[in-house]
Amino acid sequence: MGLQIISETVGAISKQPLFSQMEQQFVVEFAFKTNDRELTNKLMEELAEQEKDANAIMMKYTAMLDEKPQWIGQIQNLLVALEMYRVEEEKAVNRLADILNAYGIGVSAEEIRKTDTGELKERIKKEAVLL
Repeated sequence: MGLQIISETVGAISKQPLFSQMEQQFVVEFAFKTNDRELTNKLMEELAEQEKDANAIMMKYTAMLDEKPQWIGQIQNLLVALEMYRVEEEKAVNRLADILNAYGIGVSAEEIRKTDTGELKERIKKEAVLL
């Protein structure tokens, strides 16, 4: 779909000889990034006006490109939180393995990750009694 909107936009721009090279490039890039014909046509209408501030118009439409739906921001926040929990989990697993090894219970961090918590508790109970 992206190539189709680009070819349509280039065709529409060629009918507007008043557009500068920079404006033409901006319109084509905007069309490709948004894939929104209606919004691209509105951009072209604004740029085609006689008394226009092309820089202000391009800044306004650039801001639209930077906007993202709220749910995308929420997902990004959740992914960051998930990564933070993974880092903390890794620290906790390594710390637990160090403590258990210090008390003579030979358990590696990899074993802690792979072993069911209940099994691990039973193993620790058995080995702690032997100490």
